[in-house]
Amino acid sequence: MDMGKDFVKKIKPVGIVMILLFSIVGTYMMFTFSFDIPPRYESIHTTDYYRQNAETIQELHTELQEFVFPSIDGILESSVLPDQRMILIHVSSEHHDKVKAIILRDFDEELFVFRR
Repeated sequence: MDMGKDFVKKIKPVGIVMILLFSIVGTYMMFTFSFDIPPRYESIHTTDYYRQNAETIQELHTELQEFVFPSIDGILESSVLPDQRMILIHVSSEHHDKVKAIILRDFDEELFVFRR
C-alpha cells in the first residue's frame, strides 16, 4: 500500500532531482523539436482536374517541382507519364516512406508512381 513512500525513500533526493530534470527537458523538447515535415501545400485544382489530359498533369508536375519537391529530402528525380496521366517519382530507399507520406498527405495516390 505504501509503494509510493517506499519508492521515494529508495531514490532519495538525487532521484527526485533526476525526475524533475527529465520532466523539464522532456517538456522543452516536446515544444521545440522539429520533425522536418514541410508545411502543407494547398493545390490549386482537384485530382479530377489533373487527370484530364497530359497538359494538366504536366501543370501539377511543374507546381510540385517549384513548391513541394525543394522542401523534401530524398527525391532523386521526377517525370511525367503522359499516357497514364501520372507523375513518376524516383526516391532514395532510406527516404521512400517519408516522401510518399508527405506527398500523399496533400494529393491523391492515383496521380503518382513511386520508385526506389
